[in-house]
Amino acid sequence: MGETISEHPIVNKKLKQSDSLAYYLAKKVGKTVKKYGMIEKGDRILVGVSGGKDSLTLLRLLHDRMGIYPNEYELLAVHVALSLRCEGLIDPDELKSYFIKNGYAHKIIKLNLWVNERGMSSYWCARNRRRVLFDTANRLGFNKIALGHHRNDVIETVLMNMFYHAEVSTMLPLQELFQGRMAIIRPLYAIPEADTVRFARIHNFPSVSCRCPFETETRREFFKRLLLEVERQHPKACLNALRSLENVNERCLPVSSVVEDVVI
Repeated sequence: MGETISEHPIVNKKLKQSDSLAYYLAKKVGKTVKKYGMIEKGDRILVGVSGGKDSLTLLRLLHDRMGIYPNEYELLAVHVALSLRCEGLIDPDELKSYFIKNGYAHKIIKLNLWVNERGMSSYWCARNRRRVLFDTANRLGFNKIALGHHRNDVIETVLMNMFYHAEVSTMLPLQELFQGRMAIIRPLYAIPEADTVRFARIHNFPSVSCRCPFETETRREFFKRLLLEVERQHPKACLNALRSLENVNERCLPVSSVVEDVVI
């Protein structure tokens, strides 16, 4: 997969005077899209929109760039409205009004989610929302699902997998699924969370600060606080951490010397 664009992303220079942050983020997203070959001409992209700052930033940037880049693609914003009403969760009617006001093609899908026999968790909610996104994309013929994960999410996932799952792995910027028939893309992959916070404030996005009623502090929130403290000491720490994922020195990593018994 690859997008046919010039060496440097084409960005509307008028945007630089009217909205310097949008201009900066558009360039960053353009470089990320090109680097990982996220978008091709004719793609039909479903954007998962929770109503939070990250997904709304992603939707705004992808929508705006349709008129800037030479390639054409289709966007559909999809919000999964849960039957469980968490504190701070956005009102679907408010989000629908926001979509209409900004000219975003959209769908709001209701999901009846109840406490299962194992109890409820943020993971359970996220898994079911993701299932709805996949089902909707497949049913409507969309070949890409864009998610609003940013740089901090990527680094937090690395740490969580190391400490809790004993493996080195994280979210991918481009993840092909079902033999390439569908793919997840993360255009905000290189953008720090602080920038989505600023962008949401400047553009007066609907305010959402959801607190899961089933968990006091998630593991991700713990690592989020940890990264903030590290960045106070070293502002480029998270940028370096992201770059390290593509700069692996295998000579300095241990290799298991255990040989499995082979039955002949």
